Amino acid sequence: MGKLYDITLQDEKDTVYVKVSGFIKEEDAKVYLSEFQTMVNTINPSSYKLIVDAREQEPVEKKVMGDIIAVLNLYLRAKFKKLVIVNPNSEILKKQVENCVKEVNFKGTFVGSLEEAYNL
Repeated sequence: MGKLYDITLQDEKDTVYVKVSGFIKEEDAKVYLSEFQTMVNTINPSSYKLIVDAREQEPVEKKVMGDIIAVLNLYLRAKFKKLVIVNPNSEILKKQVENCVKEVNFKGTFVGSLEEAYNL
């Protein structure tokens, strides 16, 4: 099984694009947090838009909810110019993310399509 996420720095668009797919387990979330932080340390996040494409991500186990909160907090602490999340296709995951967003006073924007995310 391959990686469940991909982090791409799109300098020409001043964008960090993250694609998340599949069933994320607790250990996957921990590795992602580390890799994402390492990438953020190489840029000035306030000059970049962060787009997280979660359309293909599957609902997570309850024990991973804390990791989603940690990821959202990491996104907020990085202070990106804009923070955009493309809503997951899964209604269950969408509800899980909404519950996590309430925990962290999330200041990002949720959109329905990747095109909409790039157009913001």
